[in-house]
Amino acid sequence: MWVADYLSLLITCQAMSQSDMEGVEQCFLDISVDQVLHYDGVPAVEPWATMYIDAIHDKRFGDAIWARYQIFGDVVDGLIDDGRLTVLESIEEDAVGYKKNAPEAFDEAVAFYKSVTNSADGHPEVIEIIMRIDKEDVSNRYFPEGG
Repeated sequence: MWVADYLSLLITCQAMSQSDMEGVEQCFLDISVDQVLHYDGVPAVEPWATMYIDAIHDKRFGDAIWARYQIFGDVVDGLIDDGRLTVLESIEEDAVGYKKNAPEAFDEAVAFYKSVTNSADGHPEVIEIIMRIDKEDVSNRYFPEGG
């Protein structure tokens, strides 16, 4: 058994890079690969933890965001936030919130996603939502706290 654990650790260490130690960007992919791997206060669940890490390493950021929103295991029957929103609705709500309340971080996220695309991304609609919100006037959009 220790051989398998050793090989797993060896592979993990070789694959780790400096970028694995920090989040990809601070709005949607704020959890680092290192935090997920070492459960450093991040109670990530499978299969989402592995999907998140793989998608980040493959630069499939729509897939990574999709996994990020499910990584804590709180999506039930496709709904998040106590059954109030779908994952895509939650991403849209967060995008609006970031654009209104953290515009610099949101602008950095948008610039990042504009600069990196991967045709193998299984959830391009996630990035499309972020790009759409970037172009929208969200000043009149309001989401009540807690629902």
